Amino acid sequence: MRPRVIHVTTIGITSFRALLAQCKYFREKGMEVGFVFSPSPEGEMLRQLGFPVEEIYIDRKINPWPDLRSIFELLRYFRNERPDIVHTHTSKAGVVGRMAARLAGVPNIIHTVHGFPFHAGMPKLKRRVYEQIERWMAGITDFMLSQSEEDINTAFNMNIKPRKGNLFHIGNGVDLAEFDPDKYSSKHKLLIRESLAIGGTEPVIAMIGRINREKGYHDLVNALQMVGDIPWQAIFIGADEGFLSTVAQQINSCGLRDRIRILGLRGDINDLLAVADIYVLPSYREGLPRSLIEAQAMALPCVATDIRGCREVIEGGVTGFLVSPGDSETLSGALRELLLDPGLRRRMGREGRERMRRHFDEAEVGRKVMSVYEEILKHEKNSYYNKQL
Repeated sequence: MRPRVIHVTTIGITSFRALLAQCKYFREKGMEVGFVFSPSPEGEMLRQLGFPVEEIYIDRKINPWPDLRSIFELLRYFRNERPDIVHTHTSKAGVVGRMAARLAGVPNIIHTVHGFPFHAGMPKLKRRVYEQIERWMAGITDFMLSQSEEDINTAFNMNIKPRKGNLFHIGNGVDLAEFDPDKYSSKHKLLIRESLAIGGTEPVIAMIGRINREKGYHDLVNALQMVGDIPWQAIFIGADEGFLSTVAQQINSCGLRDRIRILGLRGDINDLLAVADIYVLPSYREGLPRSLIEAQAMALPCVATDIRGCREVIEGGVTGFLVSPGDSETLSGALRELLLDPGLRRRMGREGRERMRRHFDEAEVGRKVMSVYEEILKHEKNSYYNKQL
């Protein structure tokens, strides 16, 4: 019987966008791969690709009764399915998924850190609670993987340590063949611009991310108002998490309604980046942001906050600019420099594409994770299938 791994994420888009390529590779290497996440359209999309999917609601916030229900439903599912490995991703799915897997007796529990939930600037008490939760969860986790080298150092300093060794760095990456600017002709890009109702030849500024305060959309709107004297158009891409009305009101009050398009959640990210000229991520907290990797793979200069994750992807002054979180004035200055200098945009974009080719190829991430699976299964002594639950 083929070894079985079940990936647990809070929402389906994480599984579909961040894990699909890896999971296709794991399947090619002889593993049976399945997914668990909250009900979402990605469930049917993955089933059509031949992956089993169980949709179990997982609240993104700490919510005791729904969380207990999620743990119970996951426990029941794991007992029925008897996987060799449960692999959780992101903070919330990592908590409920790992608790359920341990209660179910799953022999190997793996968690990938996509960015710890605590960060600088968070209220001290809240941060201490989150730190302690991560310590507790590490104590029931066999192996932990990290996309960020900085998170590995943080875990070491805070004694966040899994049962079998320290955190293992896997990095992050994208399919460089899919995110390839050379695939797009001028005519193709013109058609995409027309579909977005973006006329003229103004540079396009793009931002991708869930629409919440933490992502810094409000800081970007302030910065865009400061460069309102320069031609540009902007596109905001992402699902609303209760902050859209605030952002829309701010856009209107700044007089930018005709220059910023809010596109919502989209599945054609590579097409949208193909017509962009600058990418911005003014976030207050990140793991190792995939959107920055995608943007630089598409040869876009990037402006992002100088925080964990972002500074691992961007080489400041070479592939883009790093600014302090919440500093709209410095952000506007970086945007002004890029908007007024097409040559600088092209140079930084080329350097970014080359940097992604060297360090952020998704195929290499998949190989690293597969090596962890192979090592685990090689040393597994007690078959899960022989256990009486």
